[in-house]
Amino acid sequence: MKIKTFDIFCEIIDNFGDIGVVYRLTKELKKVFTETKFRVFLNKTEEFTKINSKIKNLPYQKLNDIEYMTFNYLKQMELEPAQVIIEAFGCKIPEEYMKKAYFQSSLLINLEYLSAEDWIEEVHLKNSPLGKGNLKKIFYMPGFSEKSGGVITNFTKTKKLKYDFFKKYFDTDLELSFFNNKNFITGSVFTYEKNFEPLIDSLKKLNKTTFLLVFGNQSILGMKKFLEKNSFELFGNFIKYDRIYIKFFEFLNQEEYEELISCLDFNLVRGEDSIVRAILTGKPFLWHIYCQENYLHMEKLLAFLDKYLEKGKVNPEFHFEIEKLFKDYNFRKENTFEKGKENFDYFFKNLDKIERFNSNFRDFLVQKCNLINKLTHFLKDYEEV
Repeated sequence: MKIKTFDIFCEIIDNFGDIGVVYRLTKELKKVFTETKFRVFLNKTEEFTKINSKIKNLPYQKLNDIEYMTFNYLKQMELEPAQVIIEAFGCKIPEEYMKKAYFQSSLLINLEYLSAEDWIEEVHLKNSPLGKGNLKKIFYMPGFSEKSGGVITNFTKTKKLKYDFFKKYFDTDLELSFFNNKNFITGSVFTYEKNFEPLIDSLKKLNKTTFLLVFGNQSILGMKKFLEKNSFELFGNFIKYDRIYIKFFEFLNQEEYEELISCLDFNLVRGEDSIVRAILTGKPFLWHIYCQENYLHMEKLLAFLDKYLEKGKVNPEFHFEIEKLFKDYNFRKENTFEKGKENFDYFFKNLDKIERFNSNFRDFLVQKCNLINKLTHFLKDYEEV
């Protein structure tokens, strides 16, 4: 199918993950379908401005030859629907648009949330009857297996030397002086509500200096709750506790975040977009999965661990310790700042081993599970009725 127009819809609720995935998806598809007109429709733009400083709180704007507009703008302008539509994460497309799309558009892709569960392979690329018009709807299921829709594996790697990279983010001589000492590790922290006492306890046991870069309101609040109960000092732009130096970060755009985490020794991440970015660095990571009722998130986590750990054919000790840490790190009925039972000792003592394992898992995803390649092949082979 030769695609002339492409519309993508995203309804942002209370997080940055949905727009993060949609923004990344649109950029990558535009690189493939260079002559196609792309429009992205959002219910609001506030979160979008955080991940790209060029985006403003406006009803309509254009960036890198892609149009971004709000649902309200769409309703006011009565725009014609595109040939191909992506409905991201089950969002509700305005009825004013769909009334025309049923009869004028060719394909509606229901892009679902990322999942490692086996059942998605049976649903992936299956038709969903709409009951009216000529429009065809299919389910597209991102995942961590070859039979799924894959993940967006395109990644921004830094071209800077490590020292030059750190100079960009640690902009004082006092901070940079530490990086002449090789006995240190660096890591990022981006979580939902979390008690960081177990993390700090394990880091204190290391015979190394640690630099922690903390992102997001919940992570920063959790770290501040820990510091309120312990003595610390200010050291340059860092907060110093024992041999641990903590720095709170403002939001970075997608490219900067990828560049940053690719140079760190480990990354604690949350959400769909960030977990894939962490995997693609090949570095050790932990995933703080979104908490759901009745511990449904734990079922999703176990499905991910099955895919993740199965690929490496690891020894029993490694499998047991990593699986246990992921489970303990995420077991909760609701998000709170109560202390968990996770122990990071094995994780930090085996960073090199974990990195070798993760590099293999990353390579598998890049080679076999590239969402952009899979979706592109599907669209180019799709025959319009």
